[in-house]
Amino acid sequence: MPMLAEDFATSQIEFLNQQKLPVVIRPMAGESLPEYFSAAGGSIVETLRQHGAILFRGFSLRTADEFQAACACLFKNELHSYIGGISPRRGLLPGVFESTQLPAHLHMPQHNEMSYLPAPPRTIVFFCEVEPTEGGETPLAGSRAILEAIPVALRKKFERYGVRYHRQMYGPRRNALYAALNRWLKVRRSWMETFSTTDRAEVERICAMQGGTPHWDHEEGLSVTTNLPATRRHPETGEPLWFNHVASFLVSPRSMGRWRYWLYRLAYIDPLKRPAHATFGNGDPITADQLKTIHRAIDGATIRFRWQQGDFLLLDNFTVTHGRMPFRGNRRILVAMS
Repeated sequence: MPMLAEDFATSQIEFLNQQKLPVVIRPMAGESLPEYFSAAGGSIVETLRQHGAILFRGFSLRTADEFQAACACLFKNELHSYIGGISPRRGLLPGVFESTQLPAHLHMPQHNEMSYLPAPPRTIVFFCEVEPTEGGETPLAGSRAILEAIPVALRKKFERYGVRYHRQMYGPRRNALYAALNRWLKVRRSWMETFSTTDRAEVERICAMQGGTPHWDHEEGLSVTTNLPATRRHPETGEPLWFNHVASFLVSPRSMGRWRYWLYRLAYIDPLKRPAHATFGNGDPITADQLKTIHRAIDGATIRFRWQQGDFLLLDNFTVTHGRMPFRGNRRILVAMS
């Protein structure tokens, strides 16, 4: 049965669009977000399960510290680390990170957070500390709707073979050419940043725990391959969902821009040397046409909304994907996971 506004003692529900993604909750009588979380109890879990995304708007959040306090109240201090995460991002407070440091001109395709690992976060929350001057939306798309839109033959191949993820990270002796390229493209991390250690044995331990196979090169760089399903079942409902990083790991002109895309391909002629790459789990390449088909399925399910300063966006990481549109000017979005 749908949640009604009367079920919430101090807030009301509304929607930004016909897809009802996300549901919007606003405060009553100037309550703070931690106060709302304390009063709402299990209602938040039920609403998130029903809609997949909740936008808490108008609760007067202003700083990273206030965001951390709200997350601590919501998640009972059980925040997910970003060990093994591929996106360049900076930690600000325990459990709180910048959303990404990828260049503003890039379009980040839809993905489920850390779906290239076997134990990704269950939920993810974004906080708009500085709303974008132009662009910079965080699009949302339902994982169920994407799966339903993937043609049956392609879906069956993904379900049969899964996805093999390739992650390439530079080390302390990185190649000078790639170092210069990365200063311009800003799409690659070191394994020291990725795993928060300089101990290779510790990296190998983490890789084993995360289901990855590490390979060291002569420049002390690291590549990690991980085989995972392309679809997964929701941890609670058991429904099958499109759950992977294929659209993000496979670069395209739409994500990088045409001339940057061709320069990127020229610099990384061998796909397995790229910062991120994906194939079918049996090693077969995912073709450009198959990638376009995936993008079409994602586009048909995607909605956008404009950030407002203070927004707190809570997502079920399994049922709702997210991305990032290019932007100009200021933009500061923080993230936490649980």
